[in-house]
Amino acid sequence: MGRAAVGEHAVALGSVRGAAFVFRSEGLERSYYGEYFFFEQDNWWFVSRRRIFLALLRRFLPARRDLEILDAGCGTGINLDYLAEFGSVLGVDASEEAIEFCRRRGNLNVTRSDLTALDVGERRFDLVTALDVIEHIDDDASAVRELLRVTRPGGHLLLTVPAFPELWSDHDEINHHRRRYRAREVRSLLPAAECDVVRFTYMNSFLFPMAYAVRTWQQISRKVFGPTSLPPRTDFVDYHPVVNALLTAVFTLETPLVSTTGLPFGLSILCLVRKRPEAGAPPP
Repeated sequence: MGRAAVGEHAVALGSVRGAAFVFRSEGLERSYYGEYFFFEQDNWWFVSRRRIFLALLRRFLPARRDLEILDAGCGTGINLDYLAEFGSVLGVDASEEAIEFCRRRGNLNVTRSDLTALDVGERRFDLVTALDVIEHIDDDASAVRELLRVTRPGGHLLLTVPAFPELWSDHDEINHHRRRYRAREVRSLLPAAECDVVRFTYMNSFLFPMAYAVRTWQQISRKVFGPTSLPPRTDFVDYHPVVNALLTAVFTLETPLVSTTGLPFGLSILCLVRKRPEAGAPPP
């Protein structure tokens, strides 16, 4: 039996949380962080998502190696090393367990903090990332406001979230998601007077038909046959290397489209915004 890990887009079925949310059960939290730590290096979804957002940042932040960066909801910290390509990175997570895993990776520039009340100064960071994080937070609007508060005018905020409430499944329940998003709901979190949208697109689109079919069948089966006696499980498993490589190749094919024309549907929404230079400026 393959090892299961927390995530939200396994086999085209969802997205993974960035771990800003503290699980209700400490046991669950420890188990899932350990699975994250194992899977994040090689699993197709993590690898493909990294390739996509790094390509996007290289396009819109060209030749920058001196940025101050915050990875909010950094989880076990694997993205800290990749974001260091653009500058100095601080990782923040609400879970002490996540911080411990970051340190096991050798990432020491990490701290524990609530994403709705970050213990950092205003207008400090050139780039703030929250990768599959805010869907775990009850007051996601407050979290986004806080992320923008610590973003420097002229700086960027990168968000990814799981898409389409219709795709809700056991996987969302297990991961303690509060919601899946429609595009308009993500846009409503972004104050138009404070930031401009640089890129807004779906991603994990090529595998969407498979995911939609599977999730729809699961929902119909529950209505017709009733709940299954099997315990709920996440979508992530330890795939055979050939399957993992194939899924990686399919998802990664979207990279140039996400960075340019965008995609009209998918299992995730990606949003890159630029905080207006005058936004958050202190009064004269």
